[in-house]
Order: sequence, then C-alpha cells, then structure tokens
Amino acid sequence: MAALLYFGLKFLAYTGWCYFGLYKFRPGLQRRIGRSLAYGFLRLFLGLFFGVLIFLVSAALISALGSGLSQNVVTYLLVYVPVRWIEWAIMSVLIVPNSFSFLEWAVGTDSKDRLWRLGGIAISCLADIPLIASLGCVIPVGRFLC
Repeated sequence: MAALLYFGLKFLAYTGWCYFGLYKFRPGLQRRIGRSLAYGFLRLFLGLFFGVLIFLVSAALISALGSGLSQNVVTYLLVYVPVRWIEWAIMSVLIVPNSFSFLEWAVGTDSKDRLWRLGGIAISCLADIPLIASLGCVIPVGRFLC
C-alpha cells in the first residue's frame, strides 16, 4: 500500500509539473491536462528506468563513502540530482518548443528551460520526503525508485 501511495504522489507531482511546463512553454496548446497526464506517466517510467542506474551508482558510492547521514546526503546529491537533470532534460524535449541540439538538450535552451528543469528536480526530491519519513528519516540511497 505504501508503494502505491509513493508512486501516486510521484505521478501527481510529475503531472502537475508537466502541466506547468506546458502552460509556460506552450500557452496556446489545447488539451494540456491529457498531455500532462501522459507526460507524468512517462516521467514516472523514466524514474523507474533510471532507478536501476541510480541503484548501481549510489550503491558503489555509498560503499566507498561508508554509512551515515552525511554520507547518504552526499550520495543523494551526487547521484540523484544529475540523473534527475537528465530525466527532466528528456521531458524538456517534449514540452519546450524548438528543435534541440545536443548542447541545448544537455544545458537547456535558455534560462526559463533551465529553471523549469531545476524546479522538476526540486519536485522530484520533495516527492521523496514521504518515503524518507516512512523510513525513519533515512535517505534511501541505493534504491530502484527515482
């Protein structure tokens, strides 16, 4: 049951952030809600897909750093934030208009795009708080969920 709530919260957070992106970058677009739902589901799937990479990298890093709260925080920031940048960059290609070169995909098309991606990372991290709280304030590094 807790896993369903976690995924449901992530889905709602991602859907809401994608809706905001569509509102901001494609103001004339019709049927934003339907696209937002589809993009929210896609972003949730990307989190599961990249969660395997996060599991492998963060498990290796936490093994090198040792266990403890500060090591978990460092691992979370060094692994999760860059991977989430990639995930939101993929979403940006779908939401932000214009064709993308590799450089624009990697760093963003402009400051509005970069801020939207950073907001997406913040949303992703904030949506982890219920999981962290349910684990007794343990930061879940080395897990498959993103």
